Amino acid sequence: MKKLVALLGAVCLLCTSVPAIPELVQETAVLTVSAAEEAESAYTEGTYGILTYREYADYIEISGCDANAETVEIPAVINGKNVIRIDDDAFMNCTVKTVTLPDTLITIGYRAFHSCSNLTKIEIPASVTEIGGSAFNNCENLEEVILHEGLESIGVSVFKNTALKSIAIPASVSSFGYEIFDGTPFWEELTAKNPIVIFNNILVDGRNCTGAVVIPDGVTRINSFAFQMNMTVTSVQIPDSVTEIGKNAFVYCTGLTGITIPNTIEEISIGAFSDSGLKAVTIPDSVLNIRSGAFAYCMDLEEVNFPDHQVDVYSEAFEGTPWLEARRAENPLVIVNGTLIDGKTCTGDVIIPKDVTIISSKAFSWNENITSVIVPAGVHAIWDETFDNCTNLKSAELPGVEYIGPNAFNNCSPLEYLKLSRRLHTIGDNAFDKCKTRGMIYYSGTEEQWNQIEMGKSNLFIRISEFKYGVSGDADDDGSLGVADVIALQKWLHARPDASINSDLADLDENGIINIFDLCLLKRKVLNK
Repeated sequence: MKKLVALLGAVCLLCTSVPAIPELVQETAVLTVSAAEEAESAYTEGTYGILTYREYADYIEISGCDANAETVEIPAVINGKNVIRIDDDAFMNCTVKTVTLPDTLITIGYRAFHSCSNLTKIEIPASVTEIGGSAFNNCENLEEVILHEGLESIGVSVFKNTALKSIAIPASVSSFGYEIFDGTPFWEELTAKNPIVIFNNILVDGRNCTGAVVIPDGVTRINSFAFQMNMTVTSVQIPDSVTEIGKNAFVYCTGLTGITIPNTIEEISIGAFSDSGLKAVTIPDSVLNIRSGAFAYCMDLEEVNFPDHQVDVYSEAFEGTPWLEARRAENPLVIVNGTLIDGKTCTGDVIIPKDVTIISSKAFSWNENITSVIVPAGVHAIWDETFDNCTNLKSAELPGVEYIGPNAFNNCSPLEYLKLSRRLHTIGDNAFDKCKTRGMIYYSGTEEQWNQIEMGKSNLFIRISEFKYGVSGDADDDGSLGVADVIALQKWLHARPDASINSDLADLDENGIINIFDLCLLKRKVLNK
């Protein structure tokens, strides 16, 4: 022992020449509402002739009018403040025939003029950047709409079921909802000429396409819901000019059996191909994210070819596909390039392999057959509902997790042991809701560090459980600090096959990397004990 202590001292003397490594402090994002934000949300109500309005700190919002008014002229200024918004439903079902909008207006809200059946013409001033969904929907006699450059967004069903015969779309519009012009003479004539409707290089609609579809080069985006419920299209070739496929773009395209996704797409959006007839798909190298339900319930999808690199796969992206069922049969932990996509068929005690760094949200949700889980240190986030309703889960070890999302362990009612990292900074709302047992929580940091964690609502389990705090440097995780920790860390650094350490506690400089610097700090700490 004397020789070992002498050796440790010698090594520490050598380490004194190493510059001091500053301690990294985990910053915690705390959501607060400032006085300025509270003032911004406060308003007073008033009337201006036939109009009602809300007055905020620095602007006016029109909230309604006399339902029997036929002529409406909205002023630019009320009480010295610009009128910048028409509120949702403000003129809905009014008998108004003519409306004059001011050049201070920025936003027309959702259903603002819905079902104003006497309205025949409207000019949207150049100041307006956004027209909300269904703003003029069901204005059955609206024949003329004038739009100006500066408009950026046209929402869902804005001019649906109107008498609109023609309209010029400004080049400034970059965001289109779906079914904008459905039920209008303009739309019938437009789609009769070409079933692929493109505005400003955005493929807005393809619901009338049939057979094999070749999207023209130059299209930069496929709109959300662009081909929804088109059961006659059989294949789609997407050009390299496309960089975005919108959410649910091909949802319920049951006749779609083939798709060519270009190497310019970085993300496959929510539900992009869900419930379609795809049989095989190749994910291009450019893809980094596959969003929730992207290929869910493609009942014929048997082949999925992933790129060689890791892809972040969100919740239930392949749920209900033959491909997922086949992978589950091979191994109940469905893992592709370090991403754990699914664990719903696992049973008993689950040890997730060390090479996994991403676990998809809902990966284990509603699995009533797992009893414990050990997550590797490389996983830094447990996303929303990952273990939601795992009603027999008793133990969870999360040694490297920094973030636990809302409902992550909701209704894991028998949970009695939880191991948490000192790097943890956020526990979301209801993360441990309905976990009624008073358990044991082992937290590798100090009580002071624990008290800095942002804690969401409804986490009673966290508040009532017993706590045990970690000992920095306790590499062998036996609850004490000593020479055995130095030996354990040395073995691990030499990649001995029998080596095992608590990586959280062994990372003495808290930089997320365990190396010789941590060993030097540990030796110094043991000597000074």
